[in-house]
Amino acid sequence: MYRTGKIADYRWCTMIPKINEVDIDNLQTLVEKISEVMDTPVTIEDAEHRLLAYSSHDPNSDPARIATIVGRKVPADVVQALYESGAMQQLLDTWEPVHVQGMSQVGLNNRMAIAIRHYDEVIGYIWLLENNGSFTPEQIQQLKYSANLAASKMIQMQKRKQSIDFFNRLLKGRFTSEQEALIQAREVGIQMPAYSYILMIEQEDSAPINDWLEKASQAANEHAVRIVLHVREQHRLILLCSTAKTALSVLAVEKTIIPLVDRLYTLLPHSSIEYGAGSVVQSLLEISRSYNEAQHLLMLHRQLPETSSILYYPQAGFYRYLYAMKQEAEQFPAYTSPLDTLAAYDQEHHSHLLHTLAVFLDHNSDAKLAAQQLHVHTNTLNYRLKRIAEVGKIDLNSMAQKVTLYLEIKLLLLEESQ
Repeated sequence: MYRTGKIADYRWCTMIPKINEVDIDNLQTLVEKISEVMDTPVTIEDAEHRLLAYSSHDPNSDPARIATIVGRKVPADVVQALYESGAMQQLLDTWEPVHVQGMSQVGLNNRMAIAIRHYDEVIGYIWLLENNGSFTPEQIQQLKYSANLAASKMIQMQKRKQSIDFFNRLLKGRFTSEQEALIQAREVGIQMPAYSYILMIEQEDSAPINDWLEKASQAANEHAVRIVLHVREQHRLILLCSTAKTALSVLAVEKTIIPLVDRLYTLLPHSSIEYGAGSVVQSLLEISRSYNEAQHLLMLHRQLPETSSILYYPQAGFYRYLYAMKQEAEQFPAYTSPLDTLAAYDQEHHSHLLHTLAVFLDHNSDAKLAAQQLHVHTNTLNYRLKRIAEVGKIDLNSMAQKVTLYLEIKLLLLEESQ
């Protein structure tokens, strides 16, 4: 009787070259290979008869297979007919392939099927159309081998789903205690590091991100960084990172962030890709904070391009507080800002006082540098600064006023970007 176990334990595997484990990346690759070897359409389903993979379109498909592919699940009347005929019980009782007689009343032609087992548990099925009569002994052996491979891939998929679910709970802050998070980490089989941070890679356009994880893994290996968990979203890759060796401090982990991202810049040389890392945290419950910080940093990159060179949230300085300041300003508008006065003056007189003030403050009140940026003579800039002081009633010698205006200009740019 055929039993599952480690694939390497089967002596006959080495004698069948057509389906090799090293060539099978996922269930879709496997189902196509089975179809090629068996020369017939093939589907792989889970234990609940949900479609997991199917071979490329074949004109010999019957109505039951077409309905399964369209609905991503075996139609209920087909499942019922299979149970009533005893075919499903046969599959559950044996480790061997089973011939299933066609049932025209539900659009099912002759089939061969084999249960996919993880130890003694049936976790799915492989179904083949018997369009060309019986299969050879060698094909039957390959089908058995394929069922073992399918079990391995399905378990990998299940573990990957569990790790993604766990990671999403960490990102969203869904754990109520450190102990709860650690227990689920152990259940998923993940060794959580003492210190970690979130690194996000994002691209606004629709360019494919399929190779991002491979490149990120390459960069991580080169810089002794461990990618603990990852999840792909649309145009975004989210990584939970730490050091490859056990880190003894936050600083030891922080030192790896900039070199890692610098390497990614060379491996993924696309100008539209942005990177943002949240704080290094020690508690699993704080990973959601690191995630939110990385999101805020990427949002800053989009809305204030001047921040795009800031890769690590704790290094973002006052930019970290802009969103809180914006919310405060919207909720409790305090007064009419000198910026409002300058904007109104510019509109009426077609001048550029507000822009001039922004450039002047951006250049640390250095008139020479600001004049170069504005492409005007220093005397012209000094005249404008005098008008700014008069119109806006601003004391440009007051650090407090300049800091306030500088921050308000950033808030204005943030608002305009939205």
